Amino acid sequence: MSGDKKTLDGHEQGPKGLFLDLIPGLAGRAEAFRGSDEFVDDAVLAAFERQMALTVAALRTAVDTTDEAGIRRQAHSLQGMGGAAGAPEISVVGEELSLAAKAGDFARCSALAAQLAAWTDMRGGAPADGRSPDVLPNAPDVRGRILIVDDEYPNRLYLRKLLTAQGATVLDAENGEQAVALARREAPDLALVDVMMPGLSGYEVCEKLKSDPATRDVTIIMVTARTTPEDVEHAFVLGAFDYIRKPFHARELLARARHALELKRQSDALRQWQTRMMREMDAAGALQRKLLAREPFFGDAVEIRFAHQASMSVGGDVFNAIPLPGDRVCFYVADVAGHGVAPAMIATLLKALVEDVAREQADRGPAAMCDDIHRRFRHYVTNPESYASLFIAILGTDGRCVAFNCGHPSPLLFDANGTVLPPLDDRGGMPIGLPDTGAVPAYDIADEIHVTLPPDAVIAAYSDGLIEARRRETADFCGLGNLSAMLTDALRHPDVVDPARAVFDRLTAAGYDLAQDDCTLLVVRALDPASFRLKRKIPPTHEAVAALAGEIESLLRKDGWPEESAGAAQLLAMEHGANVVDYGRLAPGERIEFQLRLLPMSAQLIFRDRGREWDFFERLAHTRRQPVDSARGRGLRIIEAIARHCDLIRADGCNTSCYHVSSSFRAEGGMDSGVE
Repeated sequence: MSGDKKTLDGHEQGPKGLFLDLIPGLAGRAEAFRGSDEFVDDAVLAAFERQMALTVAALRTAVDTTDEAGIRRQAHSLQGMGGAAGAPEISVVGEELSLAAKAGDFARCSALAAQLAAWTDMRGGAPADGRSPDVLPNAPDVRGRILIVDDEYPNRLYLRKLLTAQGATVLDAENGEQAVALARREAPDLALVDVMMPGLSGYEVCEKLKSDPATRDVTIIMVTARTTPEDVEHAFVLGAFDYIRKPFHARELLARARHALELKRQSDALRQWQTRMMREMDAAGALQRKLLAREPFFGDAVEIRFAHQASMSVGGDVFNAIPLPGDRVCFYVADVAGHGVAPAMIATLLKALVEDVAREQADRGPAAMCDDIHRRFRHYVTNPESYASLFIAILGTDGRCVAFNCGHPSPLLFDANGTVLPPLDDRGGMPIGLPDTGAVPAYDIADEIHVTLPPDAVIAAYSDGLIEARRRETADFCGLGNLSAMLTDALRHPDVVDPARAVFDRLTAAGYDLAQDDCTLLVVRALDPASFRLKRKIPPTHEAVAALAGEIESLLRKDGWPEESAGAAQLLAMEHGANVVDYGRLAPGERIEFQLRLLPMSAQLIFRDRGREWDFFERLAHTRRQPVDSARGRGLRIIEAIARHCDLIRADGCNTSCYHVSSSFRAEGGMDSGVE
């Protein structure tokens, strides 16, 4: 600052002399309000002079009408104004006025107001000396966007000059409503908010900014003469970052502002990093989900349904079904310890290892497979704290199953009716990746589990996230009993085609939180050979498709199906086959494979072809946008109307389409009106 300092008490008869008789100990009390006058220039002083005159006039009106609230409002202005303008005695006068008004001592209020008016009249304006503010020496830099919210212009002007000189870009608002709108539009880094304002108070401004997603990241410092513990606590509860008492020292305010801005920059940088990491984790999770088999597996002897939910974008559970020679299938579920990116990457590695070993060494049996998986895992993952539980099994067409358990929860077994069967033998080896002591074989063939499953029996393999899921309201664990009961219910329900997905839905509906850990469920059904009533391989011609469709209708009618239901299955087979013939582009010599499996209340029609890939649901969505009488997509609409459940899978260059048709099917609204 250049030139001599000027303050409101620069007149030889200042407030100290006028109020000495009215306020004992004025000088000592004033020191508590003394602020920083090193940045008060002529423009700021002139603004304070005008505000002082307005405040005194309003105060006299409030005193004349014994308006307690009005007196205290003007007293609050004086408390904040005096110290900032270099006349801390005026702040003491404001404090005395507030106390007198609260006590109902309006005579004292009148005496104090009269002396204030006399002092204002004596000053008659202060001469300007041409001073202008400079950058404070050694003061902190406050570069950033700062919003000043104060109903008194001198305070806004003073803060604007102070902050601008130290590098800030300043916005200001004279009331709370304007401040909220400005913050939404301009997104400042920091807001200095006065508490006592007409209209919205500073507390209400703070609450509105922190509750709005568009402004909740604005850092807020409350600036006020009200500094009781309750006031400070209330501000922090509403989300304020800091609290500055009026009158303040310029250097203190700058230091607090700089600290707030620096933390805001760090917070913004962290938030941007987190956003970038979440995008990258989402991308990694999307890739990982593509690697995990979500679609069901249909084999000649087995049907496997999968349900999975990761606790994060990426997860540590892996699972799959791998077809093997001789119509066998290897299925597994593994759970890598821990959560986050590293376990997810290890899980992806483990998936590749398991499937390579399954294809190469299935004939050696699961114990030897686990030993090789463990050896390869330790080659790639050297951290002894990284390991995974694993359940792996090989199922043949005759229902014989041989399995090995590496520290994983033991699967549940059910018969064809959903009744719980005795559990598998409780034996196996250590989790994959744990350090091997070498004292005994870690994966001994003697610990393999052998079981012959009755027709249509079910093995339910799961990860521990399911049984450890907690109910949101009571924090109770799901437990093995609840999981078993829900599986029984799903397996017995005639309308449930996908029991794995149904169990997940039931657990969620019952209030269990499946997002606390990775959750996986495999429902493996050893199919009854007698349920397959028809198996065919036909050339891709319309004549062969029509013959197959007629054979399906005849077989269903002989099995007691109503004419309409059997005819619907025939129509579905014709429409699906026609789509393959017309659009599949099968290579010469390729065949369409078909299986018909009869269930208690429905039929399962399974088609396989090695034609080009196509998305049934995407084409169906396109068809729905066409006019109802359009010939395009007619077959898809017919299939949608007939099938109560569809599974459409593309894997290993093969399209597999599985449709369920109910034996009680009834056409609605002329479904086949467009059929030629």
